[in-house]
Amino acid sequence: MKDYCFKILSHLKRNKESSLVELEKDKEIGLNKDEILWGLEILKEEKGINYNKSTSLTFTITKEGKSYMERFPEEKLIVEISNNRIRDIKDLEDKIGLIWAKKNEWISIDNGILKLKEKGKKAASSKDYQLRTMLNNIKKFRDKSKNELNDLDKIDILKKRSLITIKERAVIDKISITEIGVKLLSSKSNFNNKDIINSLNREIILNKDWKNRKFQAYEIDAPSDTIYPARIHPLHEFINEIKRIWISMGFKEGDGPIINSAFWNFDVLFTPQDHPARDMHDTFFLSNPKFININDVRVLSKVRKMHKEGWNSELDRKVSKRALLRTHNTVISAHYIKEFGNMPDDKYPFKSFFVGRVFRNESLDYKHLAEFYQSEGVIIGDDLTLSNLIYELKSFFDKILKGKSSGIMIRPSYFPFTEPSLEVFYFDKKHNDYIELGGAGMIREEITKALGTDKRVIAWGLGLDRLLLDKIGLDEINKLYKNKIKFLRERNNL
Repeated sequence: MKDYCFKILSHLKRNKESSLVELEKDKEIGLNKDEILWGLEILKEEKGINYNKSTSLTFTITKEGKSYMERFPEEKLIVEISNNRIRDIKDLEDKIGLIWAKKNEWISIDNGILKLKEKGKKAASSKDYQLRTMLNNIKKFRDKSKNELNDLDKIDILKKRSLITIKERAVIDKISITEIGVKLLSSKSNFNNKDIINSLNREIILNKDWKNRKFQAYEIDAPSDTIYPARIHPLHEFINEIKRIWISMGFKEGDGPIINSAFWNFDVLFTPQDHPARDMHDTFFLSNPKFININDVRVLSKVRKMHKEGWNSELDRKVSKRALLRTHNTVISAHYIKEFGNMPDDKYPFKSFFVGRVFRNESLDYKHLAEFYQSEGVIIGDDLTLSNLIYELKSFFDKILKGKSSGIMIRPSYFPFTEPSLEVFYFDKKHNDYIELGGAGMIREEITKALGTDKRVIAWGLGLDRLLLDKIGLDEINKLYKNKIKFLRERNNL
């Protein structure tokens, strides 16, 4: 029996009933929290004590939650609709109230016109809203166990809406000594045994008191507080892993500007200025700078000719100069084809990769964001074929998925700048759905010639944020960027 176990038993005999907090405060036994937890675990197994163990919840109202304490956005909205101050959905500035008013079945939307349902009319005239009442009651909570709380579903909603934070901690109380514990205490053969060293300190080492004495065995299975070491953000860790894999496959890392002209983002990549493919990207055009000059007259002339011969259309110089946030990293591949397309033959094949953010005005859902990371690769050389492209993709996915590339599906597709073209999908078991990871293909000969090379080029762009979801146990891509401390601490390893 450990020294600190007898100290705990002595405390319990004096106090009849105690708690973890009271044991920590007892200077007579002089034990820290870890020693007390270890001792309680040992004594519990020996049936020397009894205690209750529960989870205590501490609630904190967030800054946003404090702004809701008088009235929630959905409450404000239905009052506005009731008073005919808002009718058209286009007039709404705050969409949060709209979302929750619909969830509560308070409103209907007919051709963009907002109308109150019966539930909404009652709610608009009522001074009570259960979520608001619960939020205000949170102030009264201190340390509550889950068993003491009602309406856990409403508390869960407040938490999901980031209106409150909840901190959990283990509570041990009503600790009492049993008859077996009294017998253990009376037979304290190891208690205060000077021949056993319970803890090592500076004096024992300097005076060499450890000689001819035994060390008390370390209880490796005893419970202790969880310690969370510092970790790299999963996205950055994943990007570093991606970079290591491409480099191990003989690729060199490259980079390019986030802001580009429509000329390099679309025109150079054989996307006509009136083609629906541009709309597919839902591009973020900039207001400052609004235009970027096209300084390479030679490439401009060749691209203009390419569009005339390929699409029978003239380039509008103003459209070409529009500044935008890149919609794909293939724009970097275009720059690299121009820069490295005419090297000595012994420099080929030229293999490069880029990992960076791309921007698209997407409708947000569990697998779409307006901003995400894309891994682009390009190989310039002679006699390259689609087989080379598929080989590189499968090699990469075999490494990133630890030999489980069978979850990847590659199928034919269409992109304006590649022919033939492929799309890569990953099967998401949680959603029972194939998630698109990106596109790939042979860069069209019209493009490579316009950029000044006779070499063949294969390229791909993969949105790998989506692949990361499955690896770390997330079900929605936006959670990756919310940076919740609990998730960052407890996430799955890559």
